[in-house]
Amino acid sequence: MHSVVIADDRDSARTGLYLLLAGSGAYRVLGQASDGDEALALAGTLRPQLLVTDLKMPGLPVIEVARRLKEGDPSIKIVILTAYDDCEDIYLAAGAGVDGYLMKDTDPEEILAAIGQVMEGRVFFQARENASGVGREMRETP
Repeated sequence: MHSVVIADDRDSARTGLYLLLAGSGAYRVLGQASDGDEALALAGTLRPQLLVTDLKMPGLPVIEVARRLKEGDPSIKIVILTAYDDCEDIYLAAGAGVDGYLMKDTDPEEILAAIGQVMEGRVFFQARENASGVGREMRETP
């Protein structure tokens, strides 16, 4: 069973993620955070194997949270679950060492499958149609 910290500024999103992850039987939720500062503090103290976080929250920017966590413990897996698929955000997330980037409207089974791949050591990034009309793109690396 993998240990996880969930971070999202919306209570309903944290609750949904908790139910999805804990209900899968593969994850034990150690804590929940509602902003970037709390996410960094909880993950630093509880030392989970996985942080699942929203991209845009109050406090310390999530990209900086990811960068600091990876510097302190490169083995921690970080998955961003967000409504934002701006290319710059995706690029910054990848540069900070984020292991997965998924859209919040992804089917729950797909979210679990993507997180499972990340926990196996793969990188999983997902983007949707952008302003230029380029279609949905998913990239998985071994």
